[in-house]
Amino acid sequence: MAVLGIALVFVFPGSPEQDTEYHFLMARTAWVNASYFIGVWGRPLYTAVFAIPALMGFVAGRLFAVGIGVCVAWQTWRLARDLEMERAWLVVPLLLAQPVFFELFPDMLTEPLFALVFVVAVRWHLHGWTMRGMLVASLLPLARPEGVFLCLLWGAWVLVASRQSQRVSIPGIVRAVPRVLILATGVFLWWVASFCITRDPLYILHYWPATWHQGMYGRGNVFSYSLRSLEFTGMLLLAPFVIGLWLAIPQSKWIPLTGAFLLLFVLHSVFRAFGLFGEAGYPRYMVSVSPAIALLTLEGWNAIVSRLGRWPHPARVALGAAVLAVALAQSFLYMDSLTQARDGVAICEMSDWLLVHPQPYKRLIWSNARMCVVTGMELEKSPPLLSGNREKALAMFREAPSGTLVFWDDHIGPEWFGVSAADIAQAGYRTLRGQRYLLAGVMSRDMYGMKTGDREVELTLLYKQ
Repeated sequence: MAVLGIALVFVFPGSPEQDTEYHFLMARTAWVNASYFIGVWGRPLYTAVFAIPALMGFVAGRLFAVGIGVCVAWQTWRLARDLEMERAWLVVPLLLAQPVFFELFPDMLTEPLFALVFVVAVRWHLHGWTMRGMLVASLLPLARPEGVFLCLLWGAWVLVASRQSQRVSIPGIVRAVPRVLILATGVFLWWVASFCITRDPLYILHYWPATWHQGMYGRGNVFSYSLRSLEFTGMLLLAPFVIGLWLAIPQSKWIPLTGAFLLLFVLHSVFRAFGLFGEAGYPRYMVSVSPAIALLTLEGWNAIVSRLGRWPHPARVALGAAVLAVALAQSFLYMDSLTQARDGVAICEMSDWLLVHPQPYKRLIWSNARMCVVTGMELEKSPPLLSGNREKALAMFREAPSGTLVFWDDHIGPEWFGVSAADIAQAGYRTLRGQRYLLAGVMSRDMYGMKTGDREVELTLLYKQ
């Protein structure tokens, strides 16, 4: 899995979403602006963990992310052993057979780190180390916002388990509540750090992203995640997953896993339906509980194998190998079909041209965050454009000082900011180079076998004298 992850880093040098580059830039900039260490959007745990790898470069950061993904698989395998499951080793390919996990484990997004904290906390909880498990689980809100809801559910698990084991009354549960407050440790430490850095006791509230309260990505329907479930279970593994979930729900030892999956699935479905918390409807959010999905799939897989007991052993092995091979191939095709990730190839080529034809500049303005990454800039010196208002953006270009370099593309630039390279040229900039790229994928097909075609993108370097 580690070798595969390293290969994917170099086969797919780009990222399918801007969030990856923004998280990387925030981690790198945190060394010159400590407020990024406690940023709400950037996630404090993620920024702290990736701060050192970010200093070593984008590729180093992605290789570090591969290590986190491998740790998720290792801990999931150990949890399968803790649950005394047959064929525990299968959780590794079953994780990789989840298309969105396959996409994310060599990428620098927050969900795999959340998954690692989650699976470690579950293991310790099931071992009877309740306090230790709650302490680790308290870090979940520092990795992703869903961690707050999962901590609340975790507290309920502990209180109910305490009542059942000690046969105490309701007043006894009330007395046990202070013990559950350990689940607030992570958020408390976040508050202390934010106060020490900013001297603002309400920093987290003041810098809570306003877009999380609006339907900025529109609304879907309550079945949005159900309709895209193949992206986080795998096409051929949906049936084993559903069977495993059905078998696991009545079993008490599975409650942390089934409860966590169902919580996130229902929450994101509801958020998407009502446009809450800036819900974008991305299936990758379910990678946060990918260990639970893999284990439930294995439970269903084992149930199916038990039904095939009369089949010859070679036939069962061949069938299982074929299913896994096709599932893993579909995950690869899914990643290959994310055509926006190919922009990174073009951006790196344009950056190489700039190195050969140096142009001294005082300020850099960019449309794609990867442009800021390849130039070695930090958000402190090269902040992103915040306004999606075309007139405000054009005014900013006109008011920029001489010696300003603009690195622009024809997708994000017009779509996010309403400004094209031609508009920037008319604002008083000289075009240094414009290049149109036609970027092919490895297979150029999606997980269903349909052709995805090439990615066409035009990049432009402009300079203000």
